Amino acid sequence: MKHTPSPALDRSFPWRLAASVAILLGTPMFVAAGCASSRSSGGAAEAGYVHITIDGDLSDWPEGAAAWSDEHYVYVRFSVLGEQVTLQASPRPVTLLIDADGSRTTGQVTPAFPLNELGVDLEVLFSPARPDGSPGMGVRLNAVDSSGNRTPLSTRDYDIVFAPTYASTWYEVRICRTPDNRAGLPTGGLIGPGFVSGMATMSDDRGRIIAYSDPFRIQTEATCSGGKRRLELPPPGKPEGAVRVVSWNIEMSAPMTNPEGFSRVLTALGADVVLLQEWDKGDESDVRTWFDLNVPGGPWYVRKSLGNLAEGGGVAVASRFPMSPIVGDSLRAPARARDGTEQMRPVRFVGAVVQTPLGDMLACSVHLKSRGSKDSEEDRRRMAEARVINTAVSAAARATDVPIRIIGGDINLVGSRPPLDLLRAGLDRDGSDLFPASTEVWGDAAHYTWRHEPSGFTPGRLDWLVYSDSTIKAANAFVFDSSRLGAETLGTLNVKPEDCDLSDHLPLVVDLVPLR
Repeated sequence: MKHTPSPALDRSFPWRLAASVAILLGTPMFVAAGCASSRSSGGAAEAGYVHITIDGDLSDWPEGAAAWSDEHYVYVRFSVLGEQVTLQASPRPVTLLIDADGSRTTGQVTPAFPLNELGVDLEVLFSPARPDGSPGMGVRLNAVDSSGNRTPLSTRDYDIVFAPTYASTWYEVRICRTPDNRAGLPTGGLIGPGFVSGMATMSDDRGRIIAYSDPFRIQTEATCSGGKRRLELPPPGKPEGAVRVVSWNIEMSAPMTNPEGFSRVLTALGADVVLLQEWDKGDESDVRTWFDLNVPGGPWYVRKSLGNLAEGGGVAVASRFPMSPIVGDSLRAPARARDGTEQMRPVRFVGAVVQTPLGDMLACSVHLKSRGSKDSEEDRRRMAEARVINTAVSAAARATDVPIRIIGGDINLVGSRPPLDLLRAGLDRDGSDLFPASTEVWGDAAHYTWRHEPSGFTPGRLDWLVYSDSTIKAANAFVFDSSRLGAETLGTLNVKPEDCDLSDHLPLVVDLVPLR
């Protein structure tokens, strides 16, 4: 479906709609949603309860709905037709305009159709332009008043999460209905019962709108009386006979300077095998000593790469079970230097064969190149690193015939998806691809593993764990975020709410069990 401009639209706008990059929000329809159930109206079929998870998979959306709500969030999905862009590093800003009470009597009204149908109270700007008009990065959130004055708001307070983080044609995003700072927003609709309207737009480097969606309008019911969602339920324990694997980018050797919080989290999770990234201080013996001192259940065994992050270091495998190194895990991949020449650069990768109760496990920790966007030099380097790692793991798997194979770590999917798929291609024992564990945040219906609001970016799924599903299966898979849990649950776990803020990444947890 394309949004084709009519003559009336062309007269209303001093520029033409670029149909090739038109943004489409599905088929606009009137939707009602509530706390315990969600219903579609206006002649649409009864949908029953709708539970939307922000994971980039739109199959849980009601058919044809562009927006939805429950007691915690308003959800919107949109597509950029004819393009795949990295939403937080787009060459053109994309803005989600929200009329928080569905009324033109509040917020900013723009004379030109169809913007004049909205009184914009809130705007979510993806890749907002810099002051000089050049493409920006990240996400910005503003409250907007009737005069067009903008007040910056915290994206973390409004719990802005979208997926996928990498370039795609479709995106889904949510906005919290129970923020701490309501910033003078209208009382109905977004933050209370009523109506919410909105649309998405795309702008050029001069701030002119060059594409827009059809407006949407939904009816909302009451927000959660308890405020922001905090789950009073501990994450699932490790099943009998399982091997619990945790993958965690611990941010610049942070356990060495803040051991208590990391100790509490790792002790509560009860990991058997830990895949680590960004631990470049010290050598294997230093990491082993840290685990023996801070994580019960040792002695611990550690395999760690040499050097600092720039030299391919910082990645490690720690295990309660004995293990042996694999041959050929000091890797290099082609990368383009600033002068345009191609050089071979170290790859952050380490592997070991772990002697688990399930059988020998080829466990690999990886940390691909960061930053960039789709088709950027950084994205091409991630693909090159993934190919080199895939070749090394394939050789190690053939040499040892290890039945269980896992790769986990910081894949940095901020550009395109191919680095992940190149990494796992054909590495299962039966020749198929390794399977990505579905790691939803425990206590939150979203998939993200990284968040650091001061960076200007919203939470994203940068970390992944893939495994050989021809020989094992995941009994449990989740991301642990202590800030999403209630006080009683945190007390039971002996974890503080801020413990997971010691790193900008969150730990992934996967319980592996035999196939039955």
